[in-house]
Amino acid sequence: MTLVLDHIGLTRANGRRVLDGVSARIGAGEFVGLIGPNGAGKTTLLRAALGLLAAEGESSLAVLAPRARAREVAFLPQAREIAWDLNVETLVALGRNPHLAPGQRIGAADRAAVAQALGEMRLEGFASRRATRLSGGEQARALIARALAQDTPLLLADEPIAGLDPAAQIATMELFARLAREGRGVVAALHDLSLAARHCTRLIVLHEGRKVADGPPTDVLTPELLAQVFHISGTFTPTESGPIFQPLGLV
Repeated sequence: MTLVLDHIGLTRANGRRVLDGVSARIGAGEFVGLIGPNGAGKTTLLRAALGLLAAEGESSLAVLAPRARAREVAFLPQAREIAWDLNVETLVALGRNPHLAPGQRIGAADRAAVAQALGEMRLEGFASRRATRLSGGEQARALIARALAQDTPLLLADEPIAGLDPAAQIATMELFARLAREGRGVVAALHDLSLAARHCTRLIVLHEGRKVADGPPTDVLTPELLAQVFHISGTFTPTESGPIFQPLGLV
């Protein structure tokens, strides 16, 4: 599925303009990093794209009925705390609900999708553990697994690697990049510019509610943009295993 956003805008009740005419087209095979400083509008844009916030403009997802939308896109929100006293396998199996008729129980194909998602997030040994007893990072991985089990053409994730240890961060970014190579569309709001530059095929930069850059990481993370938007300097180093972006200091 192609996600089409056309002049998405949103103004808060206090008159603050949070999004201002953001347009983008994100297709299959792309891993798009949505970057920008705190308060730039990343979370608001994701939620407006999903129809969870009333906004100006048009979103190809927001116009879908909720059940149809859930079969097209999986959403991983920023909040990670799990309140339900379920075991991890049952939690992940909730991702299969959009594919089931009312009252239908999960079948062999659903169980296979759950098992695959648990394996992708290295949670096989946690299947019977209560989700509320997991560490914060483990809960985050369980929620990513639930989104993977949903098995949708499009994945939207809001800071999916926040709170994960370095190995889990890299593994998650590599997984998202592989999903894109296999034909899905992935959009992730990210703060780690190094991982975004290394794994994303494309970066969209928001600044004060506006889209100020959109393109390959090497074209987007210019000295001028880094200084204007992030107030930092940084450098790219090409290596045999891919580009490395290193933030250097404040400007």
